[in-house]
Amino acid sequence: MATLVKKQKLKSIRHHFFIIILSIAIGALAGLGAYGVSKFIGLIQSISWKGVKDFLEIKQYVSSLYILLIPAIGGLLVGPIIFKGAREAKGHGVPEVMEAVFLKGGVIRKRVAFIKALASSITIGTGGSVGREGPIVQIGSSIASSIGQFFKVKESELKVLVGAGAAAGISATFNAPIAGALFATEIILGNFAITSFAPIIVASVMGNLVFISIEGAKPIFSVPVYSLNSGWELIFYLILGIVCGIVGILFIKILYYFEKKWMDLKLNEMIKPFFGGIIIGAIAIFYPHIMGSGYTAIDLALKGNLVLWTALLLILIKIFATSTSLSSGGSGGIFAPSLFMGAYTGFIVGSLFNYLFPSLGITPGAYALVGMGGVVSAAIHGPLTAIIIIFELTGDYNIILPLMITCIIASLLSEVFNEYSIYTLKLKLKGILFKQGIEVNILKRIKVSDIIKSDFAVVNKNTPLKNLIRKVMEKNINIFHVIDEANKYVGIITLSNLKIAIGEKDIFEGFLLVEDIYEPIEAISEQDSLEKAMAVFGRNDVNELPVLKNGEIIGVVKRTDLIETYNQEIKKIEAKSSFLAKIKFSENTDVKKISDEYFLKDLPAPSFCWGKTLKELNLRAEYGVELLNVKQKSPLVTVTLPYGNFKIKKGDTLMVAGSLERIKNFEE
Repeated sequence: MATLVKKQKLKSIRHHFFIIILSIAIGALAGLGAYGVSKFIGLIQSISWKGVKDFLEIKQYVSSLYILLIPAIGGLLVGPIIFKGAREAKGHGVPEVMEAVFLKGGVIRKRVAFIKALASSITIGTGGSVGREGPIVQIGSSIASSIGQFFKVKESELKVLVGAGAAAGISATFNAPIAGALFATEIILGNFAITSFAPIIVASVMGNLVFISIEGAKPIFSVPVYSLNSGWELIFYLILGIVCGIVGILFIKILYYFEKKWMDLKLNEMIKPFFGGIIIGAIAIFYPHIMGSGYTAIDLALKGNLVLWTALLLILIKIFATSTSLSSGGSGGIFAPSLFMGAYTGFIVGSLFNYLFPSLGITPGAYALVGMGGVVSAAIHGPLTAIIIIFELTGDYNIILPLMITCIIASLLSEVFNEYSIYTLKLKLKGILFKQGIEVNILKRIKVSDIIKSDFAVVNKNTPLKNLIRKVMEKNINIFHVIDEANKYVGIITLSNLKIAIGEKDIFEGFLLVEDIYEPIEAISEQDSLEKAMAVFGRNDVNELPVLKNGEIIGVVKRTDLIETYNQEIKKIEAKSSFLAKIKFSENTDVKKISDEYFLKDLPAPSFCWGKTLKELNLRAEYGVELLNVKQKSPLVTVTLPYGNFKIKKGDTLMVAGSLERIKNFEE
């Protein structure tokens, strides 16, 4: 027995060591990716703007018409790249990584890294008002996911590796390995489990080392010397936190207002970035500060080289410009724009306090530095990440106290008015309720058979395409499932397939058949779990999956139904947890009346339950009762809302819920 335990421990140590090795590789590749993206952005910018490296100087070298057209041309290139290549590359990237971790078990399509790098580099290089940090996070996460999938690691480990890729991306971009690790745990994974820390820290450090070994440890910003001249300034920083919170709230509200407006716009998705680019170009003729990542424009605030009213105007223009770039279909991050808004907000607040209290010797640049953390914190609801990233930029411990005050106040204020951060709101609008700390494995307990639908369209593979197009026009159907002569399932046709083929004249002459354009697709069965179905959705860009039995289609599972089921389960768990928080420590074993039809009772575990899992017992289906918690004597613990693999033991006390009649039947 001792030998067996020793072998198991040795095997576990080897596996952990293997995950660390993968994390080193992920960190190195993410660091190379970050370097490659930064250089490619520079190359695109140099080609687009005739060698001009600083957007603030372009008006000296190119005409206003040139400034108007280049961002539009960039949008014209980006639209088809994203639409045809990988639609999840649109926007700021981090929500898509969170969705992959949250609902797809960490699975990210392999092409995403390349498409995101290409689209973001063109958007930023041609003047789009976005940052490179979000894309680099998505690229690092995509690399990590591909590596994890190649080595077939467990789902829980794949999620950690995706977080490690994100950490390496942030670390390499800002020369901030601690902030990178915190970003991955606080924002991407949503928990600080110690088992996640080692791979994430290793990848974060490795990403940073690779990047600076190639590029050198150059400072991103001209960071001002910081000093706290008076204790009164802590009150000023508290006020700065409130103002940063307001700016962060405005950014979130305006960005998603624009998202909706651009989504409702009756334009081809591939063309929208072109019109977004025209708007950016028109703004840049007068205010080139808003173009690209805006690092040199941020330096103006840090050095105090701004006029007060111009700084205020630029905050509003930057919010508008970034919202336009992203909402119209461009690719880039919100981190750098948040830093821009924070620097200008801090400069304004610092300048006002310096004017009101000249004897204190306040440096507006120092407030600009702290303001950067404040607006980032308000936007992403991640105060720890914001605090540490600004601290690592300065390396000055004296700034920590003002940073903590500003970032915490800004984040709290933002959370009061925005339940969702700038990242999670995007998921919420897609119907995904992102709740940190809730076990995602609830999808394992629900079968495909529970949500299967019978409303699906079928077409034989030998059907002429012109007949199929006629059917689409008549019945407004978006998806057809393709079968052969023996009624066996072979693939799928979507409107996207039809649009690609629509220009072929052979369609109308009857030569093209359905089998010429259908795509094979992964299928699922009735007995599969929704967790597997979500993983299949993650690998296939479709809105419904076929459910097969003996090779024939018997129904479909729709992505919207799956997400709705997941959200309903989350709501049930939250409601039960909230209720149990009040009663789970009660020792009273009498029946508790919750409503006229719903009761609770503590009772000893019946003998037929001993040694069986909840999955085996299936109490809800067999007896009509729900098990809310289990009080165990050995060890002395209370397990709330146990899952399917939880095993009931002799001596356990069960809290069951249901009608009086059903509780009695179960007890007997």
